[in-house]
Amino acid sequence: MTSLLRRPVAHAGVYATRFRLAPRRSMLNLSRRMYSTEEQKTGIAAMYVGSMRVLYYRLKLFSLSTLSVASVFAPLFVLWPSSIETVGRIGIAATTLAASGTSTALISWIGAPYVGHMTLRRSSPNATPMHYLSDGTNMLLLDDSPSDPKVHASEPYILELATLDWRMRSLKTTVYSPSLLRKTERAFASWELPPSPPPLLLDQGVDQRDSYTVSKLVAETVDVSGGKVRGRWWARWRVDPNDDQATECAGTCEAEGTPVRYFFVDESRLGDDWRVIQ
Repeated sequence: MTSLLRRPVAHAGVYATRFRLAPRRSMLNLSRRMYSTEEQKTGIAAMYVGSMRVLYYRLKLFSLSTLSVASVFAPLFVLWPSSIETVGRIGIAATTLAASGTSTALISWIGAPYVGHMTLRRSSPNATPMHYLSDGTNMLLLDDSPSDPKVHASEPYILELATLDWRMRSLKTTVYSPSLLRKTERAFASWELPPSPPPLLLDQGVDQRDSYTVSKLVAETVDVSGGKVRGRWWARWRVDPNDDQATECAGTCEAEGTPVRYFFVDESRLGDDWRVIQ
């Protein structure tokens, strides 16, 4: 459970350094200190490598190659003089493109959750999870720079999962709360980011008249080649201080951008080192 601290005010002292208030209809842009490559390489507790990553890579490469070839030669086939009538050539070209596109999309959907490699890292001993407060229902939007795990890690370990998008670009999803990962019913996937977080414990000593939203970053997906954030998975709780009977607040999870939510991991290949996230 997460304990709710006081909402920061002008004289709130140390709490004002941990929370940022987002004005209504505005974007919250935070400048964050980028951690070095040396820091990223330390604190590795366990590593996992998917046994079928090479096969999936070659299959996806083949499907994209055939789609590219079909896209190039289909117009040439239609325009090139032939004994086949134009209507027939258009039909053949359209059928070829549709078949190639469908197979490529199907392979992409099946393999999207496949985790090629996964790393379990220890969080910094000085890590303090950041919670954001907003005075409205507006979503808090961070900039497109990768976040600092020291700011958002809320558990002793963080999880990094590598996947591929439909264009074969490498994606890295960092899960700052691995304990929230759950089994999924999606085909060809084993884990998913949660649809809702645990209830938020309310501090009965908070003197607050207006309703507000508490947000916590659960996971973040980054395009490795471009270094930009693709999307984030947020846990949000809407707090109504006027409800005197409430001792905890139910929340929901929301996506910002297009984060990777589903993952396929062969759990039989996970050793005892991975038990720390169970």
